[in-house]
Amino acid sequence: MPPRKPTAATETLAESRATSDQAIQLLDSAVNHVMEHGIGDLSLRHIAEAVGTSHRMLIYYFGSADQFWEAVLRRIRHAELDARASLAATETDPARALEVAWARYSADNYLPIIQLLFEIYGRAIRDRERFHIFLDDVIGSWTGALTERFHKQLGLSTGEARLRARIEVATVRGLLLDLVTTGDRKGTTAALKYFARMLNAPRAQDGNPDPEA
Repeated sequence: MPPRKPTAATETLAESRATSDQAIQLLDSAVNHVMEHGIGDLSLRHIAEAVGTSHRMLIYYFGSADQFWEAVLRRIRHAELDARASLAATETDPARALEVAWARYSADNYLPIIQLLFEIYGRAIRDRERFHIFLDDVIGSWTGALTERFHKQLGLSTGEARLRARIEVATVRGLLLDLVTTGDRKGTTAALKYFARMLNAPRAQDGNPDPEA
């Protein structure tokens, strides 16, 4: 028999567990451990031991291993958004800001987190109903933040800022996928720098201030 879909009541209960004070404390500890030591072998037992709990408790709070790692990635992603915003406040050159961000994401100690992101991407796409929050947030959080910054800092219309944000997010993630697949750090970094220069070259005026108009 196919597995039964969760009811609204069970989904509400699961959400309340995942957002409880105890769950948030465990999640914060897990994120700190991952950022300092990497993700290891993706074993719940390993991460549970590192944060002083059991794998059963992680499943109790988050539902499954996939949902736990999704929560970890979401926490890391939003911390990165804050870090990127801080960088933008001090680095006014968009090309330089993009290169600094790439240096962080492509570092050896960060690549396992990027690889985990792509693994959960694949699982989420196959089960969109279960992972719809992840899929909505994984693109929307970055494009939304970048759109606002490009609109304010570069004076772009909202439509053009949104397009630029989407192109930047897609390009960086595409190059990161290239890097974790091929290991070609030199080639992907050169491509990123080329993209940054090209994106920030003087633009020809085409008479249409809003590409989405």
